[in-house]
Amino acid sequence: MKKSFALMMSLLLMGLLLTGSALAEGESITLRLSNNQPDGNVTTQACEWFAEQVNERTDGRITIQVYNNGTLGDAVSCLEQAQYGGMDIVKADLSTMTNFVDEYNALMMPFIYEDLEHFWAVHGGEVGMGILRGEEMEKVGLYGLTYYDAGSRCFFSSKPIHSPEDMKGMLVRVQESELMMSMVEALGASSIAIAYAECYSSLQTGVCDAAENSIVNYLDMSFYEVAPYYIKDDHTMSADILVMSAKTREKLSEEDLAIIDEVALESWEYQKELWAEAEQLNEQTLLDTGKVEIYTPTGEEKAAFRDACTPIWYSYADGKYADLVDQIKAAAPSAQAE
Repeated sequence: MKKSFALMMSLLLMGLLLTGSALAEGESITLRLSNNQPDGNVTTQACEWFAEQVNERTDGRITIQVYNNGTLGDAVSCLEQAQYGGMDIVKADLSTMTNFVDEYNALMMPFIYEDLEHFWAVHGGEVGMGILRGEEMEKVGLYGLTYYDAGSRCFFSSKPIHSPEDMKGMLVRVQESELMMSMVEALGASSIAIAYAECYSSLQTGVCDAAENSIVNYLDMSFYEVAPYYIKDDHTMSADILVMSAKTREKLSEEDLAIIDEVALESWEYQKELWAEAEQLNEQTLLDTGKVEIYTPTGEEKAAFRDACTPIWYSYADGKYADLVDQIKAAAPSAQAE
C-alpha cells in the first residue's frame, strides 16, 4: 500500500512539474498509458498499436509507454492523476467514467440498443462523440481520444441463471457505477462494487455469487474457473474509453495532437475487428473446455430481463438523461426505417 501510494505521488509530482511547458522544436517526450487489461488482451493490443503508430507518425518525438495489468493503479485513481497531469493517458470503462462525467450513464442503459449497428451509430455519432469530447470532459480536465468495443456484458455465476427469478438473493459484483447497481437490483439481486483485479478471488471465495462482463474478458481473466455458468443476456453493450489528460495536451503541438487524435480513432477500428474475432474464438474455446455452460435465453426470458430494466431509462437520476435516451432511441435502425 505504501509503495503504491508513493508511486502515485511521484507520478503526480512529475506531471505537475512538467505542466505548462510545451515541447521545444525537435524535443521528444515520453507519455504513460495506464491500462487495466492483461497482456495479450485485444484492447491491450489496440493500446499498444496506438502507441506504436503515434511514435512512428511523430518521427519518434512522442513515445507512449503502455503499462498493462493495472500496474499504475486502478482506473479511478489514474484518472484523478490525469486531471492534474500526473498521468497522461488512461484506458477506462464507461462505468468508471460516470464518476467524472455522468452523461456516460445514458450510453450504458440496459437493453437500450437494438443491435451492434445501433450501438456504434450512437457512439460514433453526435451523441457519443459529443460526450467524448464535450464540455463536461473539458471541465474535469480530461479529453476523450476514442471508444473501444468492450463487448456485450453478460452475467456469469456459480449457479445457473435463466431468468430474473433465478437472481433473487444473489450478490452480484458490478463496476463502481450507480447505474449498474440499479440494474442488478431491478433484477431482484443485490449488488456489490469490487475492484476488477479482485473479482476472481471474490467469486472463488464466495464473497459474491455472480459478476458480469464480456465473454472475451470472461475467458482472458479465467472467470469461468470460479463461475462456470454464463448467460448471454447482453444486458449492456459496453464501450471502453481512452482518455488523455488535458494538462498533457498543453505540452504538445497542434500537429502532434492532430496525429494522436487521428491514430486514436484508427485504433478504434483496429480494436473492433480484433474484438469481433476474439468473441467467436473465445466462445468456442470455452465450450471446448467442457467446464462451462453458455446459455442463450429464450425470447420470453429475454423479455423478462428487459421489462425489469427498461424503466431505468427514464427513472434513473430522476429522469436526468431522458433527452439523451430519446436521441439514442432515435438512432436505432427501426427508428431510421420509419
